Amino acid sequence: MDKLRILVSLTTDDNDYQIEQAQSAEQMARKLGVEIQIVYADNDAITQSTQILKAIQSDENQRPNAIVFEPVGGTALPQVARAAASAGVGWAVLNRDANYIAELRRSSSAPFFGVTWNARNETVEYSRHLAASAMDGGKRPASRAFLVEIEYLAEGCH
Repeated sequence: MDKLRILVSLTTDDNDYQIEQAQSAEQMARKLGVEIQIVYADNDAITQSTQILKAIQSDENQRPNAIVFEPVGGTALPQVARAAASAGVGWAVLNRDANYIAELRRSSSAPFFGVTWNARNETVEYSRHLAASAMDGGKRPASRAFLVEIEYLAEGCH
């Protein structure tokens, strides 16, 4: 198999948290030997949707094996997620509940999961599949959780 490609879509490059997420993604990509592309949506949901769809619809040799994203708007891009599932592209949603995950997990061979913070921002709530791989019961700071997501996607896409 060729080198895994992961697209990371973040809301903006003008925010310390998002910059830390990008650095964490790059760090894990180097560790795992995967190719990573980071795009920023400039706090625009339409831009984000278009960027991700363009990647999903690209030629197979350019298409990412997985997408990790933090939604800009109120939804977690359910139609874009369905396009990813149809193309066999893994999908990880950050900091947003995505009620379509269970459905797409059943219908796609690619990994689908979400990671959200609880109301008190003390623990990361992992989906069933990610929880199985968490070594410390799901209690991780945000940047560590992001590293686990990249690692999980890399394992699931092999």
